[in-house]
Amino acid sequence: MSFMVITAGEKAPEFSILAKILGEFLKLDPASAAAAARHCWGVLGSDLEEAAAGQLAGLCADFGIPATRLPSPQPGLPPEERITKAFFENGTASFTGSGGLNVTAGPGDIIVLAAAPIKEGTLRTVKTTEGPSGQEKAVRLGIMAVTGLPIGFGKNREVKKEVKSSEMSFYLDIIFSAGPRRLRLSSDNFNFSCLKKKITYSSQLNFRLLAAELASFTPSAFKNAGLRAILEAKQLTLLPYDSLADLEKETLRLMLAAKG
Repeated sequence: MSFMVITAGEKAPEFSILAKILGEFLKLDPASAAAAARHCWGVLGSDLEEAAAGQLAGLCADFGIPATRLPSPQPGLPPEERITKAFFENGTASFTGSGGLNVTAGPGDIIVLAAAPIKEGTLRTVKTTEGPSGQEKAVRLGIMAVTGLPIGFGKNREVKKEVKSSEMSFYLDIIFSAGPRRLRLSSDNFNFSCLKKKITYSSQLNFRLLAAELASFTPSAFKNAGLRAILEAKQLTLLPYDSLADLEKETLRLMLAAKG
């Protein structure tokens, strides 16, 4: 039988402490230990033999960090269901999405709220019209000077170019105790009319307001580092969310920790 070890409770320890634990357990140099700590999100080890899991849990105890040993593998996150609208009324929250998705919940039904800013890159092809290059013009000028023939500079041509760009999007996952079930919303594809008079022209600001509304609606739900930073108006770019995989790993730990 194999085991996984995660940090217990809602709030994960500081990266510096996790780096010391992982560095000692995995025999890593300081730079590698720091990198591992920034992206472990409290999941310290998986598929470990019982003795190794005990050693890792013991290291956590030595550093004053509560840890939980669980049989491995654990069920992963439930599939995401995209929602595009929310309503708050009479002590309940309702979420709707495409395909007739309609979920109603009370405050105690939600066990995890996890939000993160994710920078997403896009690659698109654009068509432009370009004239002859400077080198081509120079060659043609030389030919005209030698031959005296007016051959011109050549025609414009259509050129296809790939343009890379990146945009910041905000995501929020909602984990329900029953099922379990996972709803996801993104700042770029959500109707924020539930904010009523609070609504603004900025989707990212609306996302922050909605995140605060959800946190107030279900105060007992475990909140991730991204959501706590939003609620405390802290700088989000300092958090190492390189992709949705970071958010999902953190959310998985919170789900396992919330279930005890």
